[in-house]
Amino acid sequence: PIKSSAASDVYKRQTKTMSALLRAVLLAAGALLAVFFFLFLPFYGTDTVRAAPEFAWAYWPCLVWAWAFAVPIFWALVPAWRVCGSIAVKGMAFTGKNARDLRTVSRLAFADAVIFPAGMLIVAYLGAGSAPLTLLITPLVTFFCLAFTYVSDTAGSPKSPSTGGLT
Repeated sequence: PIKSSAASDVYKRQTKTMSALLRAVLLAAGALLAVFFFLFLPFYGTDTVRAAPEFAWAYWPCLVWAWAFAVPIFWALVPAWRVCGSIAVKGMAFTGKNARDLRTVSRLAFADAVIFPAGMLIVAYLGAGSAPLTLLITPLVTFFCLAFTYVSDTAGSPKSPSTGGLT
């Protein structure tokens, strides 16, 4: 009994530590993304307008597109936060609520897989497209968003062994 109690305490500490670390990673990612979307991109756009004034008209459309891409990312941090917190509680890692949260993250990743190329095509059609961005970055972003959609949807599906068949 003493050994199992000690093992149980170690397990509790480990899961709480893992939960705290995952939440710290989410906070850091959120902070870095906020800096990128709300500080770096506007400054980059301003510098681009100074260097190429003929593209001044594209500043706001491009910024709105970037912010539209950011909305699902920041929105996904909320259910991800809940999932990371629930794993610290015994018996709460594989629940229907976590499966639903993972499905929400999956759908938000899919939304970004649509928003990014749609925005790129619109910006290119308006005449402010970038060949490297269109030909290289857009397929990569779309691929990673779709891959994340698949992984998080699979993890959150009722058929997945990781959810214990819960919905």
